[in-house]
Amino acid sequence: MYRMSMIALSVAVLLEPVAATSAYAQSRTVTTQPTLQTLPPGRAVLFDNKKCPAGQIARYARSKMRDQISIKCVHITGLGK
Repeated sequence: MYRMSMIALSVAVLLEPVAATSAYAQSRTVTTQPTLQTLPPGRAVLFDNKKCPAGQIARYARSKMRDQISIKCVHITGLGK
């Protein structure tokens, strides 16, 4: 019984930071629109391009293998805004 409670406590402590932060919270917000020249491969940034619905922001992500940028609207809740 003691062992199971210690395992449960360890899992809760290890997963707390993951649950507390949004996956997009690690993305940096920039003020200029990202391009292939300014965004390194494998990185993602947030930029308000005024095309996303209210409460969302555009996430620009550059592929590691291809010279392309994908744009996706993500919720800004949990980003500290």
